[in-house]
Amino acid sequence: MKRSFSLLLTLLLLISVSVFSAQPTLAASNRPGDIDNDGYVTVADARICLRFCVSLCDLDANDQYAADIDNDGFVSTGEAREILRFAVGLTSEYIKQHPADIKPQTPTKPSDLPEDAKILYMTFDDGPSKYTDDILDILDQYGAKATFFVMYQPDYSHMYKEIVDRGHAIALHTYSHDYASIYSSDSAYFRDLQKISDYVYNQTGVRTNLIRFPGGGSNTISRSYNYGIMSRLTREVENRGYVYFDWNASNEDANGRAMSWQQIRDAAIGYRQQEIVMLMHDTNAKYTTVQALPSIIEHYQARGYHCLALTEDSETAHHGVNN
Repeated sequence: MKRSFSLLLTLLLLISVSVFSAQPTLAASNRPGDIDNDGYVTVADARICLRFCVSLCDLDANDQYAADIDNDGFVSTGEAREILRFAVGLTSEYIKQHPADIKPQTPTKPSDLPEDAKILYMTFDDGPSKYTDDILDILDQYGAKATFFVMYQPDYSHMYKEIVDRGHAIALHTYSHDYASIYSSDSAYFRDLQKISDYVYNQTGVRTNLIRFPGGGSNTISRSYNYGIMSRLTREVENRGYVYFDWNASNEDANGRAMSWQQIRDAAIGYRQQEIVMLMHDTNAKYTTVQALPSIIEHYQARGYHCLALTEDSETAHHGVNN
């Protein structure tokens, strides 16, 4: 009887060992998120997914299957974010309830840094767009902050508050972006500025005084509609308490020709100033800008730059006024 019981116990143990030893193999069979197929969903998997979705690496069919969590045939930065959440044990609901637990403790303004610190101010004009959420996800991945000079975009009304809630600066660009209307007179410009200011306030509860002129302070197209208007406006906005920003760097995504993400990256990474105010764009036509963003951030962070949002005390990078 004892021998039969011992044999039975031995058999059960062998079965148990067999089952448990097989689990890693089963888990490694391309389960969602396990891109490198090692049996674990890790931060490395999230990074692979992010690099793939912005065309920085290639995946075979099995890896793409593991990365495409929602099975829609497209690997997105949102999926990279979900993989990262899973890898570190954070659900979407937990993140909403405990945002302070996951926000990187990075400086938020220039005064938090030494005087000789290097700063990259990434600025995105013309949004929000269908890619704003992807941009925000990438910024989150790198603990980077940016500034969004927004327009009136009612199709993406939910994104204005999302920009603010995720710790970035929201700033005013224009309501209509119609040069002929905006620059027809001083009063026309300020009517347009007030409209976008009110819209942003209604969406976010934030009344910002950071602005960027359509075309920048040095634009000459305004001369076609009102001679000398930029000389007057650049003075008057400051009299009214606004701080206007131009730029001293650009990723060249608005030069009028189609550019690959590699060309955008190469245009963006050649600057060496201590404080870089970089012009970028957030529109439905600028997906290659999104693709290039991780490598741009990695380049500057590797060189000791802090990626911050603009404040009233930041470098304004004013251009010479030409009208």
